[in-house]
Amino acid sequence: MSAQTVLMLAEQEDGEAVYVSNALTMRGVRVVWFDTAWFSSRASVSARLGCDGWHGEITTPDGAVRLEEVTAVYYRQSQPFTFPGTMSEPERRFATVEARFGFGGLFMSLPACWVSHPARLADAEYRPLQMATAARCGFTTPASILTNHPGDARDFARSGDGAVYKATMHKLISEDDRVKLIYTTPVDPATIDDRVTTTLHLFQANVPKSHDVRVVVTGNGHVHAIAIHTDDPAARQDFRNRYDTLTYEITSVPRDVAHSCHAYLKALGLELGVFDFCVTDDGHGGS
Repeated sequence: MSAQTVLMLAEQEDGEAVYVSNALTMRGVRVVWFDTAWFSSRASVSARLGCDGWHGEITTPDGAVRLEEVTAVYYRQSQPFTFPGTMSEPERRFATVEARFGFGGLFMSLPACWVSHPARLADAEYRPLQMATAARCGFTTPASILTNHPGDARDFARSGDGAVYKATMHKLISEDDRVKLIYTTPVDPATIDDRVTTTLHLFQANVPKSHDVRVVVTGNGHVHAIAIHTDDPAARQDFRNRYDTLTYEITSVPRDVAHSCHAYLKALGLELGVFDFCVTDDGHGGS
C-alpha cells in the first residue's frame, strides 16, 4: 500500500483537478478518482462501521480504494448522481438525498486532510461573509450596501463614482430556455424602483481600475498571481464579459496583501483560496 493515497473527489474532465492529479503522480503519490456522476451506474461502495470509524471499499471505473487508505481528499464541485432511467421522480429524489448525505457523511468522517473541507467551502460561499472576513483581515474593500430599500439603494448609487450591482450567489440564471450570466453591472440611480423591495440586493462602489489581478493562495504559504489586462470597457468592468480581449502576465503580490490572504484562509478554515483584486491607476488594490 502506498504511504499516501489522495482521493480526487472531482469530475475527471476538470482541468484544475487533472493538473493537481498529474503533479501528485509525479511525486509518487497514489491518486484515485471518484466522480459522483459515476454513482450508481458505474461505481459502488460497501463500508462497515468499526470502533475507529468506517472501513470498506469504493469501486469505480478508475479502480478501487479502501477508505482507510485515504490520507487526503482534493475536493471540487460535485456532479449530479446518475440513477437508472426507470426510476420515478419521487424515487430519484429519495435516492439523491440518500446518496448525498451517505457519501457526504462517509467522506467527511475520514481522518484525512481536505483541500478544502466541504463544510468550510459551503460556509465560504456566502458573499456577505466573504466581504466581512476580507475587511477584518485587512483588505481594502469597496463601499457596499446590502438592502431591499429602494431609497437607500438610490442614495448609495448617487454617491462617489456611482455603483455596480453584484449577485450574492446565483451568477447564472435561466430565461427563455437560455442560460445567462449575471455580470458586474453599473447602476443608474434613476432605474432603481420598488422592484428592489422583493429581495436583498448587493450594491458596491464602482471603483475605476486599470486592471485585475487573480491570486491563488495555499494554506502552506504559496502565493501565485496573474495580472489580467484588457482595453475593452465592458471587460474592464467584468473580465468574464469578453475573455477574447484579455491578456495575462505573471505579477508579484505585496507582502501585506499576501498576509491578508493567509489570514482570510485561516479565518474560514480553507486550505486553498482564489482571490480577485482590482488595481487602480495609482497602483492600489481592492478585493
